[in-house]
Amino acid sequence: MKMKKFLLSGILLLSSMVGAKGAVDPNFHIYICFGQSNMEGAAQWETVDNYVDARFQMLATTDFTNPQRTKGNWYTATCPIVSPAGHLGPTDYFGRTMVAALPANVKIGVVAVAMGGSPIEMFDKDLYAAKLAANPTEWWAQLAKNYYGGNPYGRIIEMAKIAQQSGVIKGILLHQGCSNCGDPNWPNMVKKIYNDMLADLNLTAADVPLFVGETEYADMGGGCASHNAVVANIPTVIPTGHVVSAEGIPGNGQDAWHFSAAGYRIFGKRYAYKALEVMGLPKQKDASYTLPENLANFFGVSSISCDDVTVRVGGRKHLVVTGTFADGHKENLSKESTYSSSDFTVSADGTVTATQEKSGIVKVSYTDFTGQTHVLDVHVEANNLGPNHVLAVNNGTAGSNPWDKQIHCALSTPMVKGKTYVVKATVRADNGGDFGLWPIWSTSPNRDQWNNSADVQYLSSYGMTASYQDFTWEFVASFDHDRLQFVCGKTGGMVYMDDVSCMEKGGSTELVPNGNFESDDMTAWSVLGYTGQTIAITEDPTTDITHVQRDRVADNHYYTLDGCRLNGVPTQRGIYIVNGRKVIIK
Repeated sequence: MKMKKFLLSGILLLSSMVGAKGAVDPNFHIYICFGQSNMEGAAQWETVDNYVDARFQMLATTDFTNPQRTKGNWYTATCPIVSPAGHLGPTDYFGRTMVAALPANVKIGVVAVAMGGSPIEMFDKDLYAAKLAANPTEWWAQLAKNYYGGNPYGRIIEMAKIAQQSGVIKGILLHQGCSNCGDPNWPNMVKKIYNDMLADLNLTAADVPLFVGETEYADMGGGCASHNAVVANIPTVIPTGHVVSAEGIPGNGQDAWHFSAAGYRIFGKRYAYKALEVMGLPKQKDASYTLPENLANFFGVSSISCDDVTVRVGGRKHLVVTGTFADGHKENLSKESTYSSSDFTVSADGTVTATQEKSGIVKVSYTDFTGQTHVLDVHVEANNLGPNHVLAVNNGTAGSNPWDKQIHCALSTPMVKGKTYVVKATVRADNGGDFGLWPIWSTSPNRDQWNNSADVQYLSSYGMTASYQDFTWEFVASFDHDRLQFVCGKTGGMVYMDDVSCMEKGGSTELVPNGNFESDDMTAWSVLGYTGQTIAITEDPTTDITHVQRDRVADNHYYTLDGCRLNGVPTQRGIYIVNGRKVIIK
């Protein structure tokens, strides 16, 4: 009798243990992460990254040797957490931030598969085999074979199903694009992969949103910044898709594709902030969570700053709010700050619009992750005679070919093949050199994965001087051009542009966004950061056109750009000169 009781007790205990092991914890939130090198992690982790809360877990999707990990098992998410070839990436601080923001009974787990250089097709279960077979020697192909059995998508599904035995999949993180840069079909390809994942894992889109990170911005050194125009279409194509901004996130200064270690920390936090936003939760740490010193310094803001600005009447100015953190790093907080003003119209992203001459204040407020609120007043001056602004391009060292340095403008509406267009630009360069226009159909089906295209129209070049000159190109569009591509590859140093315009001949619709640069919105403008170019909008007191005499315009009269004096104030919209300055009549 005693033996029977012992056996029964043993069976019940064993059943209890098995049941506990197989139980799904609804408070174990799991995120699938996939993409190419930025998702894999491309920056060496530092001492500050060593502490990881045990509530942040990674499922090894391949075998690791350093540290020792076995595929299919859970581990505390210390670096590297994506693959043995990976380093610090956005997943690291995504998990750290989520753990700190959620209640103490919630764990975060990541299931990550990524290969440096991988095209998006390698994650399509219907296309990966052909892509792999056609590119057997590529680095990403070798990574796919060595770590994921040659089938990255299959490994995601295999590991995600193991993860579902322990917790609940709450979202999917993607960072990919440089290997498909500018491909207009990329959002649809992402949509198919997303839908396949949902179907194969028995998930619903409403419960499992997709978070897609932007590529490195041109002003941070990024060479694939043009892909962000494609990334922006994700929410339109995928209703449960959300874009994570890379604005102001620093590159590594060594190549045109990867972020720095500081950049990955910021990016991971932004992924988490977007996930918290979608969940309807504040972007702040949980009240019960005590941040370790390294994270307290990373999340805690010491101060915020924003320069006072001058705006021309009829123009706009985007306020750039910079936060200085306790660990010394700085971040662009413009999109995370809030703005108010009784003097000016200010948009949610901090863009000030001036409709009349006046001085006033814009109040900026930012509440950091620790719950501390920082406030400052920005003084704004709006007038008709404010400083003229131009696009300043630093070409760095001169190249050997015209295409070595390029200035791009994404048109608001593409040109139409067969129609006649007129492009104008006012240009000068400190060191002279040739300046050409090569309109391009950047989304042409003939383009390759590095954003080259056969559908380029090579127009004439002009010789730049140290004084501003007006350049004009009139041509019949050979393709449906969607981008102006100005080339000045043999010129080193500074090149300045102003009053860039593109219109159909005889038409009145301007296709160039912010061609007079009186707004500091450079969304449509980019350069080849990987060749050393940088871009900025700046004040330039020497914008007077060479054939307009200063003594003729410093008399309160209005003049056209070709020097013709008007009787009174002009009634037609356009750009005029008065008292040596350009003014805009709208």
